[in-house]
Formats: sequence, C-alpha cells, structure tokens
Amino acid sequence: MKIRYKIYISIWLLFISTAIFAQQVEPKHIRIVDTLTGQEKVQRNPIILKTEVDSLIKHFNSTLPKLEIAEPIKYSSQNLNKYLLMGLVAIIILLGIVIFLLLWYQKKINRVIAGAKEKATKPFSRNSNGLKIITGEGNDNQYDELMEKKIDELDAELNKLTKENEGLNRVIKEYNGIQHEFDSLKYGILKTYKVKNYPGYDKLKNETQIMQGVLQTENSLAVYAYEKYLKPLLAITDNNKNNPAKINKADQEKLMDLLISLSFLYIEYLYLRVNELSIGGKMVERINGINKGNGLDISLLKKLDTEFGSRALVIKIALEKAALYQLSYPVFDETNLNNH
Repeated sequence: MKIRYKIYISIWLLFISTAIFAQQVEPKHIRIVDTLTGQEKVQRNPIILKTEVDSLIKHFNSTLPKLEIAEPIKYSSQNLNKYLLMGLVAIIILLGIVIFLLLWYQKKINRVIAGAKEKATKPFSRNSNGLKIITGEGNDNQYDELMEKKIDELDAELNKLTKENEGLNRVIKEYNGIQHEFDSLKYGILKTYKVKNYPGYDKLKNETQIMQGVLQTENSLAVYAYEKYLKPLLAITDNNKNNPAKINKADQEKLMDLLISLSFLYIEYLYLRVNELSIGGKMVERINGINKGNGLDISLLKKLDTEFGSRALVIKIALEKAALYQLSYPVFDETNLNNH
C-alpha cells in the first residue's frame, strides 16, 4: 500500500511539473499611454534592460534627419592682398591731395607777401579825397622819409590820445567822487526824512525825483515860515529893541501869537521827520497846500472836542489862561485851536 501511495504521489507531482513547464510566458510589448488603470499599475513590469534602452535610442536617432555642418568660409590669400592693396592706394591718393593743398596755400601766401612788399617799397601820397595812392616807383630815401614822417604823425597822435586818456581818467575819478558823495547824501536824506510821507511821493518815481520833491517841500516850508511868522516877529523885535520894557500890549500879544504859531508849524513839520510821530488825517494835504503857496486850509482841520480829554484841549486851556484866543497857525494834532 505504501508503495502504491508513493507511485500515486510521484505521478501527481509529474503532472503538476509538466503543467508548470508547459505554460509559456507571453511576451510583453512596450506601450505608451497617458494614464494607467489600477490593474495595469499592478501587472506592469517596470524593469527594462540596458540593451533595450540602447536599441530604442539607436532606433530614435535613426529616424532623425541628418544635420549638415557648414564649413567655415576660407578666404584666399589673393583676396586679402587685393583689399590691402586697395587701402594703400586710397591712402596714397588722400596724402597726395593734402600735399597739393598745402603747396597751393603756400604759393598763395607767398604771392600775398610779395605784393605787400612791392606796395611797401613804392611811395604814396594822398589824392583830393584824402585817400592814399601809389605815385609810382620811388627810391629808398623817399620811402624812408615818408615812413619817418608817418612815424612822427603816429607818435603825435599817440601823445594826444595819452593826454586825452589822462583827462578822461581824472573826469572818471571826479565822477566817482561825486557819485560817492551823492550816495552818502541820499543815504542821509533817507535816514533823516520819512520820504514816503512827504507830499507828492510816488513809488514809480526814481530816487532822484523823490529827493528833489523832499527838498522842494523843505524849501517851501522854510520860506512860508519865514515870510508868515519869523519876518513879522523880527520886525516887532526890531521896533522895540531900543526900549523893550515899554513894548505895548498889542505887540506883546502879536509876538506871543507869532512865537506859538511858529512853534506849532514846526511841530507839524516834525511829523514828517520823527519816526515816533505818526501822520494821520489830512496833514499831508495841508503841508502840500503850504508847499504850493496856498497857505493853511482851515477846512482840513478837525473841530476841537471840549468834552473829552486830549492834548489839544490841554493846550487850548493853557492858551486861554494866557489870554491867547486866536492864533495865526491854530494847528495841534490836526485840531483847530481857535474853536471855542
């Protein structure tokens, strides 16, 4: 029995081995796909032989078109020599042109110099129009005499111009001195006077015109003060200087009126010059009237306010205590002190 089982087992193993070897492995071809299924991912064989890769590369290379390598252009030595020869010929031609132009200019300069020397060796005179003309061939003595004479004339002209230049330099120095003095005077006037407050001031005028306007106003005020107040005052003092203690009451009152009026006039004039005094109202118009010789315009004065305190009211009360009720120049702080 045991032998029989062994025979059965051996026959069975023989059949199994025969079936295994009888199975042939189907060849797998390489396919190129975009995606793989789950079964293909499991069953695909990722191993490939190096010879197979080489075979694929050779097959791919055999399908590519063959590139033709362009050979570099080789210039022959004959062409190179030809170009060098042409360049040398061109350079030689340019040098020839330059040399020709230099020689031509040299000849032209020589002709000009020769002509100048020829003219210089000939004597000259002046025609009726005062122009120099060639009189013909002359000897060296005539030429020397004419040249000496010409040199003397030039020396005399040079001396004359030198003296004129010295005179002009003196004039320039004097002018510079005068200009410096004028600038100093202008600076002094601008510092002393409040030019913008003077009658007739215009910023469009130049500085000279403005200075002239200031000086004209100053002169007009001085003449007005002298004729209107100082001259009558001097007349009263002259009439009573021999017996001053016996001066009559009318002259006393007139003298006091003239003195106080003259002081008020000068006080008003100071408003144009002292920076601490500010001009207001129609003061400039009144001074402009005096400048034109019209005298004081009473209509440009304010009425004295006796209800409220002011400097003008203090002066008014002091004048009344001194029995001075009417003044020839009744102005203080633009107020008419003659008002009661």
